[in-house]
Amino acid sequence: MVPVLEILLLLAVAKAAGELAERIGYPGLVGEIGAGLLLGPSLLGIIEPGVVIEALADLGLILLLFLSGVQTDLKNLASAEKAGSMTALGGIMIPLLLGSGLGLFFGMDTLTAVFLGVVLSITSIGISIRTLVDEHALSTPIGSIIITTAVIDDIIGILLLAFLMAIAFGGGIAPVIGVAVGGIVFIILMVTVAPSLLGSFYGRIRREASHETAFSAVICMALAGAALTYLLGLHLAIGAFFVGLALSDRIRPDRTIEGSLSDLAGGFLITIFFASIGLSLLISVTTFTDPLLLPLIAVAFISKILGGYIGSRWFLPDALSAMLVGIGITPRGEMALVVATVALAGGFITDSLYATVTMMVVITVLISPVFLRWGFRAHRRAGDA
Repeated sequence: MVPVLEILLLLAVAKAAGELAERIGYPGLVGEIGAGLLLGPSLLGIIEPGVVIEALADLGLILLLFLSGVQTDLKNLASAEKAGSMTALGGIMIPLLLGSGLGLFFGMDTLTAVFLGVVLSITSIGISIRTLVDEHALSTPIGSIIITTAVIDDIIGILLLAFLMAIAFGGGIAPVIGVAVGGIVFIILMVTVAPSLLGSFYGRIRREASHETAFSAVICMALAGAALTYLLGLHLAIGAFFVGLALSDRIRPDRTIEGSLSDLAGGFLITIFFASIGLSLLISVTTFTDPLLLPLIAVAFISKILGGYIGSRWFLPDALSAMLVGIGITPRGEMALVVATVALAGGFITDSLYATVTMMVVITVLISPVFLRWGFRAHRRAGDA
């Protein structure tokens, strides 16, 4: 099938499935991922993941995180720095220890077991933020802690992966230190210097150029931020988020630009991104018979919810809020699959273990947003009462 027809079919089915999911009370992304799973190699096999769809999915993720940064108040995020750091610590260490312990219990060697722990320690920032946007909770204290935690989780998870690869291939510790220093410097500059510089540049473009040129300039800045963090060895989504955060005070009041970006992203590219997650999943009957599957899923949920709860409880007024933070950092996604893919390519995990990890990712991606939505509804009811 030619790419344009694949995109047409994927977009149409994913949007229809997303609408159906929302009508029966589930987040739209559940239907979009399910559409990709249905059309992809695991079920009907109509669409194969390809370069074109992967490129559109990357653009969707970049715009999703950029818009999330735009809609996030920098002051709220800064106020959640301590809570987010503590939550990230719990959300990394508990899954890492429990995941590694689970691997050792099932007879894996130490390196493979630690890789399993690293996979479990990484939160999918895209899944978490999409759910917060759908629940209008992005700028709440709970949302701010989840966002901060997810960003830190991604950075630490990537550093853990780099550290393990350095050990596995004898590459030394220097690359890991370089990634850590580069990431820290980037974030510091983006929350201190960049708001003034990028804001002034955007303001000048907005005053002196056409709407279309300003729109293009905004997208270019988002892509530049994503490219920079990618070159630094971090996930491209992190750069897009912080560029959006730096521009938030300028773009958020500008309804024409923000509306145009939201229409392009929400109506097309973000849908392709979530559908592509379903496309990329390779699941067979044997995956469901693996004795590791159910314990792995249980540890995936318990470890993140426990880590998020312990890390955030002292910063939030009630236990339900802390539980929501734990649920919000539960979904694994593209970065967990990247870690698993690297481990598979390096020969540290088997094909069957890769399939089991993939299934775990599917379950957390599909179920966590549903639990989070139910939790926010219970939280609102408790507030009204």
